[in-house]
Amino acid sequence: MIKKNDEIVVKISELNSEGKGVSKLENGFVIFSAGTLPGDEVLIYIRKKKSNYAEAKLIKIISKSGNRIDPVCPYFGICGGCKIQNYSYSKQLEFKTRLVKDAFERIGKFTGLTIPEALKSDDVFYYRNKMEFSFSDDAWLTDAPGQMIIPPNPHLQVGNAETFITLQNTTYKGEQGGCNASKFALGLHVPRFHSKIIDIEECFLQSTVSNDILNFTRDFFKSRNISLYSTKTQCGFLRFLIIRQSRNTDDLMVNIITYDYNKELINEYSDNLRTSIPYITTIINSISSSKAQVAKGEREYILSGSGFITEKLKTDSGKEYQYKISPGSFFQTNTLQAEKLFNTVVELGDFRKSDNVLDLYCGAGSISIFISGLVYKVLGIELVNDSIVDAKINSQLNEAENTEFITSDIKDFFENYKTISGYNKLILDPPRSGLHPRICEILSEMKFEKIIYVSCNPHTQARDLQIICNKGNYEIEKLQPVDMFPHTYHVENVVCLVNL
Repeated sequence: MIKKNDEIVVKISELNSEGKGVSKLENGFVIFSAGTLPGDEVLIYIRKKKSNYAEAKLIKIISKSGNRIDPVCPYFGICGGCKIQNYSYSKQLEFKTRLVKDAFERIGKFTGLTIPEALKSDDVFYYRNKMEFSFSDDAWLTDAPGQMIIPPNPHLQVGNAETFITLQNTTYKGEQGGCNASKFALGLHVPRFHSKIIDIEECFLQSTVSNDILNFTRDFFKSRNISLYSTKTQCGFLRFLIIRQSRNTDDLMVNIITYDYNKELINEYSDNLRTSIPYITTIINSISSSKAQVAKGEREYILSGSGFITEKLKTDSGKEYQYKISPGSFFQTNTLQAEKLFNTVVELGDFRKSDNVLDLYCGAGSISIFISGLVYKVLGIELVNDSIVDAKINSQLNEAENTEFITSDIKDFFENYKTISGYNKLILDPPRSGLHPRICEILSEMKFEKIIYVSCNPHTQARDLQIICNKGNYEIEKLQPVDMFPHTYHVENVVCLVNL
């Protein structure tokens, strides 16, 4: 039996739900190792040993998987954004489809399900409409003085196996203090290190324009020696840079989040940014004095433009809906895949003009409005009042007069209205944590013709559906995974339940 600090050679058979390679010994013992792919034969170091599994570090790849590719991003293996960018995209889709299958069989105890392959993303790079970058005085540096962990050539494809091993086994540190060239960082988080930020010059997730904004912002504030917010000292000016870019319109929003308001500095930034990148349509300065590192402001100053952007989504029948997106609004991050996701909801829901639909966790009303032309009426319920305000605005924009939106806790809504008379179909789109058990129990006793459950977490979705189906009132009619985030281990899943 293996023990901690052992070095062993294993063959990787699959990926787990976090994108780590899985190897199984002859006795069934399981080992998880980051940076490995199915088909790799690797030498690993056992760093943690439990009774039924172990966690290991990759030391050396002896033979590479035939599906291992060179990632295009120079930060691969360091940044936590694209953990499987070195895996061929066709295999990523297979992996995500299997994630759904495993969750429903292992957690939900469902059998005999037919699960189609995850709907692919037509764009596997530059697909996000929103990016959140963090400022930090805790830049991610190596122990070697002045030596950054990224290579000097940002276009060099360094995400090969040997580079990953070198980076993975390096000991890192973050220097503390004020703003200077070695400590200033604007970029993305290092996995497992909350304050440490990789100073990124090029990201392949949003657009080249987004990279231009990122680098302009860094250069502007760095040249003026502006302080960076620190969670340790709870002071400093710069906190976050959020870029939102519409895919089906020309709208582009820049939201700089700071600890307090410096009118002269922030107006200078806005003026210079618009001169450098004139196609930005709105610039906002959000103020956050919260101790928590959450990219959301308590108040906002509109520096340029309207203070919001609009996006359009198209149904398979050709009808377009437009949505107002404010700085704090939730909107699906991959616009083109959101169209596929919502059209999947339409297909599985088989909506008719006589349908009255409840849309729970409706957010800013995206799905409610998208189906409004197909049904008699939609009632959207959401706890976050700001989202309901946006939903009502979006309803007016689209003249969706058959939609209504209410601010309420979902559990309280059901507790007060256990018999929802008149509504024959239900849409659920909860957060990653899934549904409250009480909501699942209530739903299991209700008689909706169809329930459409949209989830970004197949594990909690399978758990919830087991409870809902437990009393025998519902069964799963169809599932459809959707790949919203290529190169990550995340997958969206749409499930249709029918009443028996």
